Order: sequence, then C-alpha cells, then structure tokens
Amino acid sequence: MSTDYVDVTPKKDGGVLKLVKTPGKNNLKPMKGNQVHVHYVGTLENGDKFDSSRDRGTEFDFTLGQGVIEGWSIGVATMTEGEVAEFKIRSDYGYGSSGSPPKIPGGATLIFEIELISWQGEDMSPENDGTIVRNIIVEGEKLANPNDTSNVHVHAVGEHDGKVFYDRDLTFAIGEAALVDLPDGVDKALKRFCRGEKSVIDIKGGKYTYGRNPPSDFNLPPNAPLKFTLFLKDFEKVPATWEMTSAQKIEAAKETKERGTKFLGEGKLKLAMSKYARVEHLLEYEKSMDDESKKERDALLLAAYLNMALVASKSDDNVKCIKYCDKALEQSPVNVKAMFRKAGAYYVLNDFPVAKELYKKVLELDPNNSAAQQQIILCNQKVKEINDADRKKFKKVFATMSQSQPSTPENQTPSTSKADEPSGSFHLN
Repeated sequence: MSTDYVDVTPKKDGGVLKLVKTPGKNNLKPMKGNQVHVHYVGTLENGDKFDSSRDRGTEFDFTLGQGVIEGWSIGVATMTEGEVAEFKIRSDYGYGSSGSPPKIPGGATLIFEIELISWQGEDMSPENDGTIVRNIIVEGEKLANPNDTSNVHVHAVGEHDGKVFYDRDLTFAIGEAALVDLPDGVDKALKRFCRGEKSVIDIKGGKYTYGRNPPSDFNLPPNAPLKFTLFLKDFEKVPATWEMTSAQKIEAAKETKERGTKFLGEGKLKLAMSKYARVEHLLEYEKSMDDESKKERDALLLAAYLNMALVASKSDDNVKCIKYCDKALEQSPVNVKAMFRKAGAYYVLNDFPVAKELYKKVLELDPNNSAAQQQIILCNQKVKEINDADRKKFKKVFATMSQSQPSTPENQTPSTSKADEPSGSFHLN
C-alpha cells in the first residue's frame, strides 16, 4: 500500500489529498445524492482534535454533496465500502478564511480520518420504491443518455445469490431488452446511463426482475432479486419526440406500429404493448398537421388503441382493455371492434347487463354480427342464472327467519292491546 498522499481534486490543485489506510471491500463508490454512513476523527495540523463521531459512539450520516464541506464531498466520493482513509483538506475546500470558531481557526488545513461504513445507492425505479438501485463504478461522459429505441452496445453480467447466470456483449434497442433475455429493470436503468459508464444495478420485486417465469436456462427462482454489472460502451442517440417534425413522428409511428404487430403475432405481449404505447406517445398531442397527415395520425392512433386493448385482454387486464377501447371510441365512436372488445371485457368482469347493452350497440352498427348475437344470448343466460341464484338465496333466508319466529300457542289469540304495541307506532283511524 502506498504511503504517499494522492491529489483527488478535479482541478488537481492539491486542495484535497488522500492517503488510504485500510482498503475497501470492493470497487463500488458512492455518488452525489447517495445517503452515506461514516465514522470520522477531525484534527488540526498540530494534532488538536476538534470533532469525532467515534467519541460520540454514533455514525455520521449525510447526503453526499449536501450539507458538508467541499473537501468531504470530493474525498468520500473516492472511497469504497469499508475503506479507511486520511484526508488533508486545505482551507478553501474546508471552512475558508472564517474557520468554524472556536475550535477551527480561519485558514486552517484540516486532517480527517474517515471510515466509509456503507451507503444507499441511487433509486432509479419509476415508483421510487427501491426496486432498481444503481451504484456507479466508473462514471461516464455525462453528455447524453440513451432514449427510447436507441441502439445500445453493452456488456452485461447478471448474478443471483453470488452466482453468475448471464455474461454477454450485446447490441439491442432500448425498450427491447427482453429480446436478449434481460429484465425490464435493465431497460429502465440504461436510459439513465452515460456513454462509458460502468455500474452495478440491484433489481428486486416481480415488476422489474424476470417475475414469476424467468428464462428456464438461467435456473432462477420466481421473482429472484438480481444484480447486473452493466458497461455502456456506446449508444446511438435518436431524436427526442420534441425534436421531430410531424412527418418524422408519423414515419416513426408507422415503423413502431409494425414492430408492435410483429411482437403481437409472436405472443410477446409486453413488447407489443410498449410499441403501441410509443405510437401513442409520438402522436397523441400532435395537432398541427395538414388534413392528409391528420388522417394518417388518427388512423395510427386508432390502430394503436385497438391493439393495446387486444393485448390487455390477452393479458387478462380487462380494466385496461376498457380504458383503451374508450380511447379508440373517442377516435372513432362507431368502431365495431372497440365496442365488441369493450363488451367482452365487461363480460369477463361479470358485468353482464353492461356487456349486453354494448353487444346490442354492436348489432345496431353491424346487424349481421353473429358473434354479438351469440354473446347477447350468453349474457341473458348469465343474468338468469344470477337471478335464479338470488331467488334461491333469499328464499332460504326467509325460510330460516320464519323458523326462528316464536310460535303462538294453540287457542291463544295474539294480543292487540296498545300496551303491547311498539313505542312510537303510528295508528290509522
């Protein structure tokens, strides 16, 4: 181990010097915004101690880059878990010419021995629930990030319970990680990566891991927590939606819709849904078009909504199916497919009266629709079954209530005196 101090300032001006006393456990380092847990002892150059978390017996917790002197933000960001290091921090990276009276005089160089105990990585999950967490090993260029449909060139290593199950060099489009057997969490994380970045991503919970049905080749249990080390070698930036012209949006929507239909035909429902959702994202708020372009836009949106409803139905998400049918009907109020799929969703949800009314509307638009005719018969049967079951249930309840009533002795007439009447009863004269 070196006994020389190393300048760790970005400017290399000697303002923060570091000497490692005990190496850390790995090569992961905290980044700006992480919650960090340390022990420290602070002294002046003459050896006078001015502060110590060890003397207090409690760890010091802080957010890296916030609420501490600049020398700490720079120094702690160079440390790894378990590392102990000494830092010489010049006054312009410490408390400056004013110092921190009475213990730290103005212009003082400070000596800190810091132990990095642990930290919490960056939460990258859309819900901020800790299901996707990043720890950066090597920071990237910080100039740009991949966006939807960007082609990314990545080296990915996947682990579960300390065992590697995935180690590949890959090129794929953001949004299509499933095609190369990567979970959704990797797709989400890479959109926040920089070119040249290497990070460890911890993914947990069923939504962003492989869920209940991981690829059989990996021998993973359902909903297994995953650790992926990702190195983003390069990516091809595509124009953001706001940078596109109307013509470019329509062309991109056409290509995306075709890709979604391909995935739908292959039974890749999540991928298909993501493509149709992108069509919506591209065109939903695009209003300033000529008449011909507007017709194309409306046709593409209608097709996307109809197919999103179909995917939702196939995925047993009938509430979403109804939602997308309604969007399709906003585009085309007399669309038979949207009406029929909406009716089917209500039928599966056991709302047979609503389903029946929708099937009747289908017949008004398409009198020869035999499927709707058959479904109305089924709705009537279901309603009759429910009514019959309700009648039986109430009959049984009434019979039970009747049996529980006290019987009147033979030859005794029930009393009708006012004293026996309930208090507050009303009389009709």
